[in-house]
Order: sequence, then C-alpha cells, then structure tokens
Amino acid sequence: MKNVISKDKVQPKDKVQLKDKIQSILLKYSVYIVLILLLIFFSFSSPVFLTQANMANFFRQIPSVGILTVAYAMVLINGYVDLSIASIAAFSGTAAAYLSTLGWNPIIVIVVAMMTGAFFGTINGLLIKKLNLPAFILTLGTSYIIRGIIMFITDGIYVTGVTDWFGKLASTNIFGNVIYSSTLIFIILVIVFAYIMKNTRLGIHSYIVGSNPEAARLSGIDTDKHVVKIFMIEGILAAVAGVLLMSNLNVGGPNEGQGLDLLAMAAAIMGGIQFSGGVGTIGGAVVGIFTLQIFNNGLSIMGVNAFMQQAVTGGIIIFALVVDYFRRKAEKNN
Repeated sequence: MKNVISKDKVQPKDKVQLKDKIQSILLKYSVYIVLILLLIFFSFSSPVFLTQANMANFFRQIPSVGILTVAYAMVLINGYVDLSIASIAAFSGTAAAYLSTLGWNPIIVIVVAMMTGAFFGTINGLLIKKLNLPAFILTLGTSYIIRGIIMFITDGIYVTGVTDWFGKLASTNIFGNVIYSSTLIFIILVIVFAYIMKNTRLGIHSYIVGSNPEAARLSGIDTDKHVVKIFMIEGILAAVAGVLLMSNLNVGGPNEGQGLDLLAMAAAIMGGIQFSGGVGTIGGAVVGIFTLQIFNNGLSIMGVNAFMQQAVTGGIIIFALVVDYFRRKAEKNN
C-alpha cells in the first residue's frame, strides 16, 4: 500500500519535470523552430520565394544587418546596449562613398572608414565606463549626434558619383549569381567572431563581465579597458557594415540604416542572447537575423504593405523580449 502511494506521488513530479524540460528545450531552440517553419510556409505560399532572383536579393541584403547583429551580440553578451550602431554605420559608409568620389585609394578609404567606426565606438565605451553613464541613454544621444553631423555635412543629400571599385565591394558575384562578395565577407566575420567569443581571452572575459561585472573585476579583469575594447570592435564592425550597405546601394546615404540597430538587437535576443548579458552565442544571433530577414522577405514577396511590415517588425522585437524573459525564468527554475 505504501509503495503504491509513493509511486503515485512521484508520477506528477516526473510529469512536471518532463513538462519543464520540454518547455526549456522549446524556448532554447525556439528561433530554430521558427526559422524552419517560416522556410516551409513561404516556400509553399509563394512560388517566388525560392527563385534564384529572390535568393540573390536576400543574400545581398543580409550581410550589412548580419554584421551589425554580430557586433550587437558582442555588446549584449557583455551586458550593454548600443543605439548608435546604425548611425556609426551610416556615417562611416557615407564617408567612404565620399572619399571614393575624390579618387582616394580603396585601401585608404576602407581603413579611414574603419578608423571612424573605431573612434565613435571608443568614445561610447569611454563615456560609459569612465563617467559611469547608462549605455542606453548615452548611445541614444551619440546616435543623434553622429547622424546629425553626417546629415549636416551632406545636407541630407545622397553622395553620388562613386567609383566602380566601391560598387564592386559588395556586389561582385562569387557563386551562381546568388553569393556575392558581401556575403563572403559576412560569412568570414561570423566564423572569426564566433571563434573569438568561444576560444579567446576576449570572448571568455566577455561572458564573465556580462554575468557579473563585480566578480570579473575582483578576478583581475580590467573591466573598463575590456568594455572600451568591445565598443571599439563594435564600431569597426559597424563601419564595415556601413561600407557594404553603401556599396550595395552604390551611393552614400546619410539617412540609410535607420532602425537596423533595433533589428540587430532583436535578432540577437531571439537567437538566445540574454538582454542582461553573459549568455548566448554569435551563431545563435546569426540564426536570429536570418529568421527576421526571411520573415521580412516573405512578407515583401507576398505583397504585404511596407508600413505594416514595420509594425510587424516592432511586434517581433517585443516578442523577442518576451521569449528572453521566459527563457531566463525557465533557466532559474532548472
């Protein structure tokens, strides 16, 4: 009799544990599940989705926002946010486009653009750590400053007349009129930074700082120097993304890239990076941006209104935060 009673008591507990385990797995791999479902849905919903032309368009659009997502993922893992990343990209890319019209050497143009991104990123990092300013408000302010400066310099007008080499930076065909030079650059950067975050001191320190900044400091990590370095690297990646964005457009667009910062942040969180820091991978963030871009691409080819797409994207950002909340809650329970 006692054995039967104890068995009955154990079964509900086992069921609860199984339910929690399934819920944890679904939350952990939710972005992968959504990506697969979207691919299946749009493949059957539109004959255009899997065509060579649409795939080529997709792989030409993904590199810029994808690189921004990689950069944003690094910052989030360290427990910070940056709302100026899209403005840094626009400034650096437009500057590169302008310098190309002056006939500057391609290598010098790209280096100057990357140094510009590094400068803005370093300024953000220094102000956040040395003056103990909140990253959210600070980078919102620097975003307006950076965007305002480039809009003032160009008078809000697109920079035209770029040289041939500038347009070829992003649009050189690599394979089958589907994979272009910008796609290849994106893939290389994903591999490099996935390795850095997993296997190098910079990456390991990032997870420690993101999980517990005080414990990181007490363990001997120079957290100020580390965070400034992360923001500098983020600025460089933003500049690369900006150059590729403008190269793809074949102009310098001072007003381009608006909203890409929030899209990159949402993608990173959807991909498993916690908003509070210390958890997540570059690979997961990349899956997140692929999911968002496939969703937007599918809506476009199905003829959904562009303004409605913007509203839906906003909903996805909120959804990403909700998923992050439940993911953290599930991890605490386990």
